[in-house]
Amino acid sequence: MNSKLLSSIHRVAKELPPIALNSLADFLEESAGSYSEALKARVLSQLPNLNFRRAVLELLEDWHQASTNLDSQSIALALRSAAYAIASAHSALSAEIVWTGPDVSNIPVRKTEQVLKQLIQEAQRELTIVSFAVYKVPDIAEALIVAMDRGVHLRIIAETSEVGEGKVPFGVVAGLGAEVAQRSEVFIWEKSKRPKGKDGKHGSLHMKCAIADGNNLLISSANLTEYALTLNMEMGLLIHSQSLASCVSNHIDQLIHQNVFSLLR
Repeated sequence: MNSKLLSSIHRVAKELPPIALNSLADFLEESAGSYSEALKARVLSQLPNLNFRRAVLELLEDWHQASTNLDSQSIALALRSAAYAIASAHSALSAEIVWTGPDVSNIPVRKTEQVLKQLIQEAQRELTIVSFAVYKVPDIAEALIVAMDRGVHLRIIAETSEVGEGKVPFGVVAGLGAEVAQRSEVFIWEKSKRPKGKDGKHGSLHMKCAIADGNNLLISSANLTEYALTLNMEMGLLIHSQSLASCVSNHIDQLIHQNVFSLLR
C-alpha cells in the first residue's frame, strides 16, 4: 500500500463523520471484490455531500492507480483502522481555547472562570494551582473548600507580598481566605533561592496553571484574581492529556523535592 493511498485513507477517515464512514466501510465489505468503475459509481451515489464525495473519489482513484491486490474488504478494514487510530489519538490529547474578554467571533472558546471552576469541581484526588497573584475570588475559594471536603489534596504555589518585593500586595490568606490556606499545602519561592539581575532585582514566580488528577491541565495568562477572571483579556489552553498533565505535575514535584519551592509555615 503506497503512501498516496494511505494518505487518502487517512483523509477519508478524518473527514467523514462516523455514521458515513461506517456506511462506506460496510458497503465495501459487502461488495467483496476488486476495484471497478461500477463499484466506484455505486459508492459515490451513496454520498450526497460534495466534500465527502470528493474525498472518497480521490481514495477510489488512488486505490485503482496503486495496482495492488487489495480488495474492497481490505480498503474497508484500512478505513476502520485509520478511524480508530484518529479517535484514540484525539482522546489521548485534545485542547480547548480558554478566554477572558469580549465575545467577538464564532470560534469556540470557554471562559477562564468557568474552566477553572470545572477543574476544581471535577477533581477527585489532587489539585495543584499555581498563580503569580491571588486576590478577590470568593467563588473559587468556596469551590476549593468543597473540593477539600470531599478529600481532594490541594497544593497552592503563589507569589506573596513577603517574598515578592511588593509585586503583589496580597498572599494566599488574604486572597483565598484562612480556611483554604490552613487546609491546603501552600508553597512559595523564597527570595534567597531566586536569581537576581544586574540591577539586583529578583525574578518572579510568574507562571499560571492548574492541574487536576494528573489528567487535565490549564495553562493561562490569567492570574487567580477577579480582574483576570472577569475583566481582563486573558488566553490559555485547557489540555486533556494524562501524559502532559502528569509531566507538568512531576516537574512541580521536583521543584518541591529539590527545595526550590518551600512549604509556607
